[in-house]
Amino acid sequence: MQHAQIRALRAADVAEALEMFAEVAAEGIWLGTQAGFDRHVRRQAWLDGLADPSVRSLVVEEVGPPRLVGQGIVRVARYGVAELGMSLAADARGRGLGGQLLDELLAGAGELGAHKAELQVWPHNEPAIRLYLSRGFIVEGRVRSHYRRASGEVWDAILMGRLLDPAPPDSARGSGLPDAPGLPASIPITHPGGPGSQGSGTRNRRP
Repeated sequence: MQHAQIRALRAADVAEALEMFAEVAAEGIWLGTQAGFDRHVRRQAWLDGLADPSVRSLVVEEVGPPRLVGQGIVRVARYGVAELGMSLAADARGRGLGGQLLDELLAGAGELGAHKAELQVWPHNEPAIRLYLSRGFIVEGRVRSHYRRASGEVWDAILMGRLLDPAPPDSARGSGLPDAPGLPASIPITHPGGPGSQGSGTRNRRP
């Protein structure tokens, strides 16, 4: 098994990282991004992120010989919530690299001043959901018939979030005003597992 390290994305990495990302997108079941996306736009967004103080971009690199097998990004909004996205090459899954990458992204979110991390994931992506749950994320909701795919299907997405350390004190949570009448305190969802669920991946808040 190849040893791998997680490090910051560099400008010289972008072309290789984009190729790996495109291969995952072409699988069609893990990412919100689909085959045929505009690579020039994505390349420029990743390059712009290198100079953005609210963004941290990482890669997973196998060593000997070097090869990029994963990428992740955390972007902190002005209101203090970090949006996470990550993807792994097919042959890099099941080796614990996704957990290591997620840990580094969460650490980066905290260093950038976020008080919370959030992401979206497809309901059938059971390995990714299990990973996020293991790192303290909770399911916060489900958007139904939300994302139209190239196939014409319209997919649900699971919303997940995690408060970061130090979490806001209870006295700072909420507006102090009562909820609207009839609004449930929590929203039940169906079990996230699905047939043939393997791999993991999210893309910048959207699945």
